[in-house]
Amino acid sequence: MGTRSLTRIIPRQEGLSYSEGHTRAELALVNIYQQYDGYPEYMAVEYAEWLKDIKIINGLGGNKNLNEIANGAGCFAAQFIAKFKDRAGQMYLQAIDNEIGWAEYIYTLYPKADHDTYMSIYKVSTRTVIFVGKPEKALQRYDENYKTNTKQEG
Repeated sequence: MGTRSLTRIIPRQEGLSYSEGHTRAELALVNIYQQYDGYPEYMAVEYAEWLKDIKIINGLGGNKNLNEIANGAGCFAAQFIAKFKDRAGQMYLQAIDNEIGWAEYIYTLYPKADHDTYMSIYKVSTRTVIFVGKPEKALQRYDENYKTNTKQEG
């Protein structure tokens, strides 16, 4: 049996704390159910690796690398699905509600144009937010390869 998780993309907004997004599914652009590999040492690392290179902008003018930008939160959500949904099974879109089902973790991503994207991780069994931060902070905490490479460089 795998480690199940939900991932919600909620545009960053005034008055919404990063540590309460798991309770505000109605604000999400998407609600994604992950059948397995939802534990932070895998999922947070996968998300952070992608997030650290994506810049959210407002408008596509100019000569920009379209693989490294998203044109707002809706574009970001669509690119996220395109990145992580590459075959049948494993990842499913679900109704946007506060139903948790069998999920062990809830990941919430907070995109906003011209700002860093933050991520929070809520652990359902302990009813606690176990992480809030930028992609680099997630890599520092959960990625053994990142920790090893950083020590070697320093």
